[in-house]
Amino acid sequence: MVHPFINIASFYLGWFACILGATHSMPWLGVLVMATLLALHLFFTTNRTQELRFILVTGLLGTSLDSLLMLSGLYTFTNHTLSWLCPGWMTALWMGFASTFNHSMRWLHGRYRLACLFGAMGGPLSYYAGVRLGALSFVPSTGVTLMILAAVWSLVVPGLLWLAHAMSSQVNPEER
Repeated sequence: MVHPFINIASFYLGWFACILGATHSMPWLGVLVMATLLALHLFFTTNRTQELRFILVTGLLGTSLDSLLMLSGLYTFTNHTLSWLCPGWMTALWMGFASTFNHSMRWLHGRYRLACLFGAMGGPLSYYAGVRLGALSFVPSTGVTLMILAAVWSLVVPGLLWLAHAMSSQVNPEER
């Protein structure tokens, strides 16, 4: 298993690369850094197939969610040209976030109420930090956007915890 400290530190390294790359018109930088970190993560993970599946599914779900929230007018991304799909660096962030669920966020497994609280606080704070660093802008207002994000993320984190558990229980014992 990947050490929790290394896992969370590498996620935050990738987070900063994605946010600062987007802010400075280099969105590829975050994607490259996160892809490298995820490759290392998978190399040191014993259950690679399960972990890769969860990372890919979370990337798809997260991209869909952020695209929907972007299309609803909740926020806009800096230096982003596609009007219907969130930027690739956001997908990279979702995939990096997924890599924490079975490692540094393992303490949340089975604690769905705590996961709701964690999501309601951590999700909006992450987006707010991205706004403060210049990677995106809240459209209606900061307060309204943060309240909506808190409601959404209070469901996202427990939902992803449930999905991580469901996907791990479907894996053959030889792959664990």
